[in-house]
Amino acid sequence: MCASYESRFTVRQLVEAFGHAGIAIGMDGGGLPNLEPREEVRPTDADRVVRMAEDGSVVYAPARFGLVPGQPKRPPVINLRSEGRTVANGAGGGRALLPVSGFYEFTGDTYPKTRWRLSAADGSVLMLACAWRAQGPGEGFALLTAEPGPDIAPYHTRGVVPLPPSAWADWLFDRVPGEQLLLPPPAGTLVATAAPRPGAGSAPSLFDL
Repeated sequence: MCASYESRFTVRQLVEAFGHAGIAIGMDGGGLPNLEPREEVRPTDADRVVRMAEDGSVVYAPARFGLVPGQPKRPPVINLRSEGRTVANGAGGGRALLPVSGFYEFTGDTYPKTRWRLSAADGSVLMLACAWRAQGPGEGFALLTAEPGPDIAPYHTRGVVPLPPSAWADWLFDRVPGEQLLLPPPAGTLVATAAPRPGAGSAPSLFDL
C-alpha cells in the first residue's frame, strides 16, 4: 500500500523505457512537460499517469493523486484492492501506469514512524499499476494493491504493484485480465532504504479500499 511516492526522472527516461517495451508514448496536450524532481507526492497533488487516449495511442497525461470518494466528507481514495476488481478502459477511465522513482512505507507503533523508501533494485523507474477516472475538472487516479511480495511484506500487509516491462502493453491496452497481471513482485525486485522526513511528526494516513 502506498500513501506517497518519489518522482525523480526525466521525460527522456520514460520515452526510452517505453520504447524498449515497444510502446510509443506521447504527451497529452502537446509538447514535452518540464518534470521537476519531487521528493514526495502526496494525496491530492497534481501529477501525470501513462494511459490510453481515446484514439488508441498512449499518452502521459495530467491526473491528480486520489479519486473523489463516493461519500461526502471522506478522504480521497488513493489505493484500491485489486482482488475481485475489474479495471477496463473506457471513455471516462480505465487502466494506467504511474511512473515513480520510489514509494514510501512506514513502520513502528509510535510517531514519528520510520519512513522507508522502496525503489527498483536495478535503479530503473518503477511503473505502478493504477486506475484513472475523469472527475469534474481534470482526472484522478488511485494505485492498485495486492498481497505484498517478499520485498514489501516487512513494511506493510498490502503492497502496490510495479509491473515489469513485459506486462506494460498488456495492462495499458486491456489485453489480459487484471488477475493475471496484478501479482506481487518477486523477491529482489525492490530495495528498501531508511528515508526519514525532516521535521516529521507523524506518518500520513493510509487508505486501502
